[in-house]
Amino acid sequence: MIAGTNLKEASTAFASRFDKGLSHNEEPFYMKVATVVPSKSSSTGYGFLGQIPAIKEWVGDRQLAKLNEYEYEIKNKLFETSIAVKRTDFEDNDYGKYGILFEDLGREASEFPDDHVFALLKDGHTRLCLDGQNFFDTDHTTGEQVNVSNYDHPTEPSEVFEAWYLLDTTRVLKPFLWQERIKPEIQNAGNHFDSHVFLKDEYLYGIRARGNAGYGFWQLASKSNEALTPENFNKVYQRMLGLKGDSGRTLRIKPNVLVVPPSLRQLAHDVVKKERLENGESNINFDSVEILVCPYL
Repeated sequence: MIAGTNLKEASTAFASRFDKGLSHNEEPFYMKVATVVPSKSSSTGYGFLGQIPAIKEWVGDRQLAKLNEYEYEIKNKLFETSIAVKRTDFEDNDYGKYGILFEDLGREASEFPDDHVFALLKDGHTRLCLDGQNFFDTDHTTGEQVNVSNYDHPTEPSEVFEAWYLLDTTRVLKPFLWQERIKPEIQNAGNHFDSHVFLKDEYLYGIRARGNAGYGFWQLASKSNEALTPENFNKVYQRMLGLKGDSGRTLRIKPNVLVVPPSLRQLAHDVVKKERLENGESNINFDSVEILVCPYL
């Protein structure tokens, strides 16, 4: 029979290696484009974010702004992964080899929101956001501006290129949200008398988390299926700078991240990291944004 201390020490060691992987130094991709929002129920509503009022000179009584109400909520999902450790490995005091696996599970747990956040980015032209329209659309409305587009898509199939994205991530509320209900945690089940141990001769360990990804303000993001050229980049950049809110004030959008799939890495560098264009003229887009090469696209 396996000594109880053996199993207990192994579980403690596995949890320690998991925590080490969970807290690795490299920032996950999703944290560069999404705000982490705590959640305390099965879902959280964000309709109150319809419009943030401007700060203006106080003349007379306060002018109370009513925030637009939209039916937009993010429902938390349940996530897991599980592994089984052979009982014989505990009997033979050979469970140490699993430490590296649990550390890698910790790293995976810290990065799994990437899959869900960037799925929203990639499919934003078909998924609804705060205003009830597709996140990337050609006819959003803001203030006096009607049919505002944050999606450039050529009508001719032959002119459609691989998508690239321009984001403003400088704000507290980024273009995307990662709603965190329960942080990833390691759990173990079973003892010598557990039915699974009896039937399978193995001990079970699992990772459990709750949360989900959702959209923030569509104004903070643009998608383009036009060629990634200096002219097209500048068109999208200038359009985002000019966005205004319901009061007619500028929204102070500051595009700062160009998100591209690996296949557009070189083109992205040519557009925003070269000081001069091919004709020798200065590149107006030089260092205007950072490049995020995202393998999830």
